Amino acid sequence: MKLSPSLLLLAATLGAAEVKTDGAPITQVTVYADRAEVVRTYKGHLAAGEQTLVFDQLPGATQLNQLRVEGRGTFTLIDIRPETIQTKEVANEKVRALQDALKAQDLRHQALTQTEARLAFQKSALDKMLGRLTTAGKESANPEMDPLKWAAFLDFQDKQLAELDRQTIALQADRETVRNEVDRLTRELVSLRGNNRKSRLQAKVNLDVRQAGDVEVSLSYLVRGPSWSPSYDMRADTQAKTLDVTYHAEVRQATGEDWKGVSLRLSTAQPALAGREPRMDPWFLAKFEPQNKELEAVPLGVVSSVTAGRKAGSDRGNAQMFNQIQTNGNNFAVNGILTVGLPREELAKRMHSMDERRATVQAGGTAATFLIERKSDILTDNKPAQVTVMRETFPSYFRHTCVPKLSTFVYLKTKAINKTDYTFLPGPTSVFLDGAFVAQANLDLVPSGQEFWTYLGVDQSVTVERKELARREETSGVFGKKTLRTVFDQVFKLKNSKANDIELVLWDQVPASNHEDIKVVLEVPRYEKDTGDLKMNESKFLEWRLPLKAGAKQDLPFRFAVERPEDVQVVGL
Repeated sequence: MKLSPSLLLLAATLGAAEVKTDGAPITQVTVYADRAEVVRTYKGHLAAGEQTLVFDQLPGATQLNQLRVEGRGTFTLIDIRPETIQTKEVANEKVRALQDALKAQDLRHQALTQTEARLAFQKSALDKMLGRLTTAGKESANPEMDPLKWAAFLDFQDKQLAELDRQTIALQADRETVRNEVDRLTRELVSLRGNNRKSRLQAKVNLDVRQAGDVEVSLSYLVRGPSWSPSYDMRADTQAKTLDVTYHAEVRQATGEDWKGVSLRLSTAQPALAGREPRMDPWFLAKFEPQNKELEAVPLGVVSSVTAGRKAGSDRGNAQMFNQIQTNGNNFAVNGILTVGLPREELAKRMHSMDERRATVQAGGTAATFLIERKSDILTDNKPAQVTVMRETFPSYFRHTCVPKLSTFVYLKTKAINKTDYTFLPGPTSVFLDGAFVAQANLDLVPSGQEFWTYLGVDQSVTVERKELARREETSGVFGKKTLRTVFDQVFKLKNSKANDIELVLWDQVPASNHEDIKVVLEVPRYEKDTGDLKMNESKFLEWRLPLKAGAKQDLPFRFAVERPEDVQVVGL
């Protein structure tokens, strides 16, 4: 049964017996974009009367005001009391053991120092002995020595020096070992001493058990930090005409407790956002009174030009915008607020702040919760753990596309409909075509029931060549003004080297005139209105949809003319 906390009977719990729930497993976790709801479940036998279940060692990022309890059994929930307990939990035995280990390492370090001094003395004594034998005294010549004795001495010295060098090298290794061990012990000791005053979180669940028996009590708590993000494997099969989609989720958490064998749920909800729509404030217009009336500004008439420059997003567009700002009129409107004589510096500051506000806008989708069927293990190491949300195969439709004016390549893509109950969230995709990896891409938001495209890269077995046949100038008219015509004559040479029929979509364009004296005439193909084979949009982009048989070749003519009076010069040809 589902229970709600109540504080009405708080006084009745003061004498309740406490029951530790150590070992109560984490049974369910729901992960959101920036937090998780964790459920610990206690199962046990409780005696009749007032009992307090103590759920200890909650993660440090737990939101203590968001605790919830559910359970089964013959009891009534009295209240839930979250507590932050200051503790001293450093074991004195461990501290003493570390201190003793450090003392032992200090004694070992002293012994190594003494050994080092002894080795240095022995080496110095050998050097002095050799010096005495090879250097003349003040009152006597060099002592003579039998060559055999010299050889024996040199051999002795060589062996002694070699042994001293060996011991010195071993001493250096021992010193390094001691130094590393001292560092390790010191860090551990500092860590223990640093934690000798710390806090831990716990929740006390107070119950009124009407009859002794077995109970099951689940504590739910929200902890900040965990997150998940989607990723996809897209596998297209050109023979079967299918698209296999594997929906993955990468889950991360560093809460301090491992989630092992849990029932995992992934939610697209965003608890960090407000639960209701924002409220607007009144919108007032005010007159700006400049201190210097000679400051330059922009008239209201150029607001659209300024907006266009900003949307272009380029430094060049911003420079053009400020040229307009500096050379026109007295009034200017920024984001709907009328100003008079606005200084250039203030205008730049306001335009910059408008850009920053626009940069924070994000799109979202409908919230859903995905239940992962298999039990999951998510360790508290903040490393991505991948789980599979779903896998589904969709019938798909394949299409080849090309823009010969910009690229010589022909691209393949496929369209499918999301017929699952899952919303495909935006995320990276790994794309495979007939079993071979072809691309890394990104998937946009795809709600349930919506169609989507997957791009499969270049198909080199289909080619399109854009060949210019002629560009000629023609003149018409005998009396009065003459009309000049520039004719662009070209052809697309199509070839399908595949063993199956395909559909090819080809895009090109004719120029758009912004002057009544300049006319653009599309001669081939003839166009009156959109059809299934040929379409033209407002930007004068042409779209051909062409079926190509297996092994087929085809020439597609394309010709248009630009007409204008002879005294009109055209920019852009």
